[in-house]
Amino acid sequence: MSHYPLHPAAEIFPEMDASALAALTADIAAHGQREPILILDGQVIDGRCRLQACEQLGIEPLVRDVSAEMGDPYVLAVSLNLHRRHLTESQRATVAARLESADPGRPQKGANWHDLPVTRDDAAKLLNVGVRSVARAAKVLQDGIPELVAAVDQGQVAVSTAADLARLPAETQREVLTRNPDEIRAIAREVKERITAAGVCGPSAVRIFDRIAKEQDLSGIEQCSVVEAIKADAPALPTPSEAKRIAAQGKPGLAVLATDGRYHTAPADPAEEARLERWMRLREGLESLATVPFPPSEALTSIPAYQQRNVTEWLSRAVPFLHELHQLWSQHHA
Repeated sequence: MSHYPLHPAAEIFPEMDASALAALTADIAAHGQREPILILDGQVIDGRCRLQACEQLGIEPLVRDVSAEMGDPYVLAVSLNLHRRHLTESQRATVAARLESADPGRPQKGANWHDLPVTRDDAAKLLNVGVRSVARAAKVLQDGIPELVAAVDQGQVAVSTAADLARLPAETQREVLTRNPDEIRAIAREVKERITAAGVCGPSAVRIFDRIAKEQDLSGIEQCSVVEAIKADAPALPTPSEAKRIAAQGKPGLAVLATDGRYHTAPADPAEEARLERWMRLREGLESLATVPFPPSEALTSIPAYQQRNVTEWLSRAVPFLHELHQLWSQHHA
């Protein structure tokens, strides 16, 4: 059986997980290898997973030689894999970071290769991710332990969370990663189920999350991972206009959260809409104050010096307002 080493360009994309590789191997066993492995100068430039499957089956792989006229091997590898595989933004950011730091291995003079997009901006554009995401991925590749890099490669940890974790000592990273991705996803499902069952949002939902985090003894990084898992499983928020349409189709008074971060209700007459807007703002403010989990003495010591003027102004408005509201409420509901 022929042996083909891997070209560095073939290694910038993450490997398939065990289940996906097993499925590919079973498919090749049943139907044969449909797509050839591309070989450049005796090295695999595309088809690493197909090669692994053929090796497991003990069959000679179907290969096709390509020449330098095909273009830069890194760009070719990105072009072939990006449209074939469903990668998360974090996975694409990691590929872009590898592409940015890759040694182009420039060909001899006269070869018709395109220039490798080695700048971070170019790599980000090619992989359709933000430059900041690529910077975070570069931090993970530089300072993250192999287990952390693998977790991002397999889509188990968001690159933003991994970049924060990569700043910690190696031993601390290993301790944090002891909780496997399935556990994180299970905790995320529990958070969603308990919030849905309680029928709450805003600060009340945050309190449920905090309670579960305490029950599960989640570290700060693990809490971030749970949030990422919740976001990954959540449907996209509607636009403000779509939120109003959804609210109009629901029960009277239904408020729907939209992409602008605000709750929207069904179109109504201006007076009713203004009344609902006032109620939503009042409810949020009162609930936040009523659920502060510490006494005023501790609140006082937590206020930074640069916010003293703001706090003074807020209190001068809030205290009289609350006092008058309390009096009116007591009279109305005496």
